[in-house]
Amino acid sequence: MLESNNQNIEGQGFSTEAVVRRFDSWAASYDEDRFGTSYGRYVHAQEERLLRMWLAPAAGGRVLSLACGTGRFMDFATHGIDASNEMAELARKKHPTKTIRVGRAEELPEQGLLFDAIFCLHLFMHLTPSLMAQILAGCAQCVPAGGRLIFDIPSARRRSLTGFRPSGWHAGNALTHPQVMEILGVRWKLRAWRGILFFPIHRVPMKLQRLLRPWDDAWSATPLKQWASYLMYCAERLP
Repeated sequence: MLESNNQNIEGQGFSTEAVVRRFDSWAASYDEDRFGTSYGRYVHAQEERLLRMWLAPAAGGRVLSLACGTGRFMDFATHGIDASNEMAELARKKHPTKTIRVGRAEELPEQGLLFDAIFCLHLFMHLTPSLMAQILAGCAQCVPAGGRLIFDIPSARRRSLTGFRPSGWHAGNALTHPQVMEILGVRWKLRAWRGILFFPIHRVPMKLQRLLRPWDDAWSATPLKQWASYLMYCAERLP
């Protein structure tokens, strides 16, 4: 069932090693390429708003940015982990007072660390649903009861509407809300979920994008959120 809305990622050259190599080679230009554009800044602002709201209960605690990349959201975290050495090194340079390590998300429980909250953005879109499920289960071993987990995934409903089909494993994973709930399973209780990028912002003149974003935020909090480009989740660890 979990694979039904996804292309065969394994058949498109997927491996965790391929993901790491891609981001090692992309690290130097990643910030500008991905979030230096008006599109990227729009997405960043929407994600930042939700992180600030959903991480509020963990303020002053230990917060992990899992797959922290170049440290885009390390201001919200005390610790960061990324599988790409090149990305992690850039994050250390930006945030020298934070604890940032190289490591794979699926190996997090082996480090024996505990956090009040974990957030993980723009990772699961590149992985198989089964590996995503493994990582979410591992996060449950690193957060106490009442702790929070925040993550995102492309919307399979949006992709079915637009006909978008990724080439290769990059951004090859997309799920529906029921599929995400199946992956969360019995370890996590859903606290909230929202859409990200409801409007096709790349088709909107740059000068109008800022005016449109509050409407995007509002629509992405309604039942229509399942049709947004991305789905962003906040879950709470059950006892």
